[in-house]
Amino acid sequence: MIPTPEISVIVPVYNAEAYIHRCINSLLAQTFDDFEVILVDDGSPDSSGAICDEYARKDSRIRVFHKENGGVASARQLGVDKARGEYTIHTDPDDWVEPTMLEELYYRAKTETADMVICDFFVEENGNNSYRVQKPTNNSAEAILDDLLFNRLHGSLCNKLIRRNCYVKNGIRFAEGLNTSEDFLVCLKVLKNNPKVQYLNRAFYHYVQNVNPNNITGQYSAETYRMHKLLIGEMINLLKGTHNDGLMHQKCCIALLCMSKPLLTSEEFKQECVGEYKELLPHIKSRKMRFLFRLSAKGYKHQAIAVLDAENALRRALRHIISIFKS
Repeated sequence: MIPTPEISVIVPVYNAEAYIHRCINSLLAQTFDDFEVILVDDGSPDSSGAICDEYARKDSRIRVFHKENGGVASARQLGVDKARGEYTIHTDPDDWVEPTMLEELYYRAKTETADMVICDFFVEENGNNSYRVQKPTNNSAEAILDDLLFNRLHGSLCNKLIRRNCYVKNGIRFAEGLNTSEDFLVCLKVLKNNPKVQYLNRAFYHYVQNVNPNNITGQYSAETYRMHKLLIGEMINLLKGTHNDGLMHQKCCIALLCMSKPLLTSEEFKQECVGEYKELLPHIKSRKMRFLFRLSAKGYKHQAIAVLDAENALRRALRHIISIFKS
């Protein structure tokens, strides 16, 4: 009989040969022993798949699955489908974790009979390491769902230990083709079913930014914008007339992010946003951003970006001048 581990760690892998060693080594260094690592090679053209196989040959806790490239959502889904643990957690291949992560999350889950345990995390960027507190407004699933919609909490699955049965009994799956914020949507789906949630005020996960050029999270393109539009549609369908303020906040964030970057031409932005900008406008709190969004929706997106670029350049210059006087 195949032993059932307590925790399944799911790692979607794509073109990560330069980073995957650190990730896997940090998982194998856990103080908690009863876990499996599921490495899902999403058709990587580099040596990532071979590296995964080599680790599996050396450590029986590692299971590797190779698939044709289908995007991170399909890789995460395969990992969940293959998982055997009572709990699951996700780790991205360019990130790494502290050695007590699984032990401390599992202890909190078992002592509190929790379906989900949320913890803090670190962000590593350009040599700086910052601590991100993820304390919810309260531990009710409804409040945490609102916290996610208003961006008070991060929607990643990498800082959340989740009982696998939350996926199974509620038929929760990753949305096919949604390869950005796919974990955010799954978090909403889990919370929609009112799990018991606990918060642990410790950080274990190191979220490394600006290292892996294949990480779609670090990129923003016209394709990403349209995936975010798909995400909004999925959220509206999921929440069915509830959490309208949070959904409107998400719509505004996506529209403003698109407006502030040269992703679409002025004409494309006008065509895609003009139908809804009047709906969004009253919900954009900044007077400046309301003006620039209105300008963009009328076909003058490049001019709006020029204003933002000039403002950012001025801020950088002022910070540089201040640093000179302080030195």
